[in-house]
Amino acid sequence: MYGADSRRPGRRPMRSLHPDTVLAVILLAFAAALLLFWLPADTDTGLYEIKRGKFTIGDALAPAFAGAVMAVAGLLLLFGPRAHDAPKLDADHVRFLSAMIAIVLVGMVLMRWVGPAATMLFADDDYRLLRDTVPWKYLGFASGGFVIVAGASSVVEGRFSRRAALAGLVAILLIIALYDLPFDDLLLPPNGDV
Repeated sequence: MYGADSRRPGRRPMRSLHPDTVLAVILLAFAAALLLFWLPADTDTGLYEIKRGKFTIGDALAPAFAGAVMAVAGLLLLFGPRAHDAPKLDADHVRFLSAMIAIVLVGMVLMRWVGPAATMLFADDDYRLLRDTVPWKYLGFASGGFVIVAGASSVVEGRFSRRAALAGLVAILLIIALYDLPFDDLLLPPNGDV
């Protein structure tokens, strides 16, 4: 009864899905929902706008770019090469995933509340009035972003290092240089929602 092959004759064994296929389907489904339903329902403008002859970034540009990157990543996972021995989920994987989720959550909390807390302690005005002025507009983004990038690098490396801290600092400065400095009407997260 419990020999080498206890399957019934004529039945084919059920194939398990490769983890890359599962992740690819999740990414593609989320990207499709984002691009086809969420963005059109939640944004007032398109990818860009032209107001009085001036080209400005629309509300949908950044999330549409993120959705496109997710879709490309899903397609690469779906049609790319696969490891023949897919890893099984164990306690180390759960610890790693839990640490990454905790780091992102702490980073998001810092991103949202460091700016308002700093203005409450050190400024006479409300944060909403200062959210597009230096240094206030950078406090939450820089502290939360640093924690996310340096923390994720530290979890991957297994320890906190100067290289992880440098990666966090460089990533924040690069994002500020690419997204904040060239555009007058763009607010770094979370300043648009505060």
